[in-house]
Amino acid sequence: MAPPRGSAAYKKQDGTLAISKDGQSVSWTPVTPPGSKPTLTFPLSAITNLQQTPANNPKVALKIYAQSLGIPAPETHIFNFISPTVARAEADAIKDALSKAIQQAKAGGTTPAAPGGSASSAAMAIASAVSSGPQLGASQDGIYDDVRLQSNADLQQSLLKSNPQLSKTFRESLRTKPDSISDSQFGSQFWSTRIHLLRAHAIEKNQTRGSYNVLASIKPETKDGAPRLSISKEQIQLIFNQHAIVRRAYDENVPKVSESEFWAKFFRSRLFKKLQDKLITDEDPTIPFLDKYLEIDEDAEHAKRLLASHVPHIIDVEGNEENHSQRKGNKPDFTMRPDRVPIIRILNNLSEKMLSQVAPNDIDPSLPIGMDEETYNSLALQDLRDETADDRIILKIKDQSHLRTTETVPYD
Repeated sequence: MAPPRGSAAYKKQDGTLAISKDGQSVSWTPVTPPGSKPTLTFPLSAITNLQQTPANNPKVALKIYAQSLGIPAPETHIFNFISPTVARAEADAIKDALSKAIQQAKAGGTTPAAPGGSASSAAMAIASAVSSGPQLGASQDGIYDDVRLQSNADLQQSLLKSNPQLSKTFRESLRTKPDSISDSQFGSQFWSTRIHLLRAHAIEKNQTRGSYNVLASIKPETKDGAPRLSISKEQIQLIFNQHAIVRRAYDENVPKVSESEFWAKFFRSRLFKKLQDKLITDEDPTIPFLDKYLEIDEDAEHAKRLLASHVPHIIDVEGNEENHSQRKGNKPDFTMRPDRVPIIRILNNLSEKMLSQVAPNDIDPSLPIGMDEETYNSLALQDLRDETADDRIILKIKDQSHLRTTETVPYD
C-alpha cells in the first residue's frame, strides 16, 4: 500500500504533502518548477501534536507541530488541502497515518537519556566504548543509540547550556544558514556530526556517586556559637547500609525516642566512636539505650548476613579457606587482627561492606545467581548422588544358535 499523499498549499504556494515510503518522515514538495525537490522535511519522531479543521468547515487544513532538533519551542506548519474533490479524504488519510506513527513511537518506549553534566574525557572514553561494541545495562535499552540521541531535544538543550562554546557555534550557524534549509534540516545536520558529544553528555549525567565512608564525612558546624550537625536522608541510608548495628538501634528505639534526638545522641555516643575505631575514654558521655550495642560484634553479624545472602561454596575448598579459615584455627591476616593496626582493620571492614553493596557490571543480570549448572555438575560428588534406575534398552534375540560357531578339535 502506497503511503498517503495529498495536494496541499504551504505558505500560499501549491505543492504535495507526502509521507515517505519507509514511514519515517513527512515532506512537502512545491509544484513549480516541475521536478522540484522537497523544501520541507522533518522526521515523524519530531512531531509533537496535530490539529485539523472540523468536518463541517469547507476549508481543509492540517496543522503539524514539530519539535526541531536544537530548537527550544516546537514549530507549526499549516497545510491547506486544495483538491476540489478529495481534499478531506487526503487530509484524513495523512492525519491518521501521522497519528498512528506518533502512538507507535510513544508505545515503543523512546525515553530520552537524562541530560546534565558537562562532557569530560572520562565520559568521552565511555562513549567510545559504547559505540564500539555491545554493552550490558543501559546501553542495551538503546538510550545511547544514534537515532535517539539525535532526536532528543532536551538532551541537546542541556548540552548547549553546559557548553558555552558549542552554544555559540550553534547560534552562529543557525543565524547564517541559507533560507533554503529549514530549522529541522539544520538541526539534523548540526547534531549528526556531534553524536559523540551527546552520548558523552548522557553518560556523564547517568553516572551516580558510589558508596563512601559516610561517618568520616559528617562534620559538625559552628553556627551562632553553638555546634550544629546536619545530615541528609541519603547519608542516613548509607549509614544503615554500612553499619547494620545502627539500623538495629534505630529500629528498636525510634519512635520511643524521637528521630532528631536519636541522631543528636548517636553522634555524641560511644557507639559512634567505636564505629570510627576511635579510643573510648571515661569522659565520653554514657547513653544507656545506645551503649548496650557496644558489646555486639558488628563484624560477626555482617559475616552471617553475607553468608546467608550468597550461595554456599559446595566443595570450593579455596573459597571456604578464604572465608572461614579461622574456624580451623588459622589466624586472620595481620591487618585484620584486633590487636594490630586498628585503622587498617576498620578500613578493610568498611571497604568490604561497601563492595558487597555494589552490583557487578561485568555479568549478565538475567543469569541465575551463583555457579552455573555445568560447574555445579563438575564439582558435585558422584558417590553422594542417589542411584538411578538403569534405563538401557535390552536387546532380546529369540534364536541365538546361528550366532555361535562350534569347532571340533581332534585329540592326538
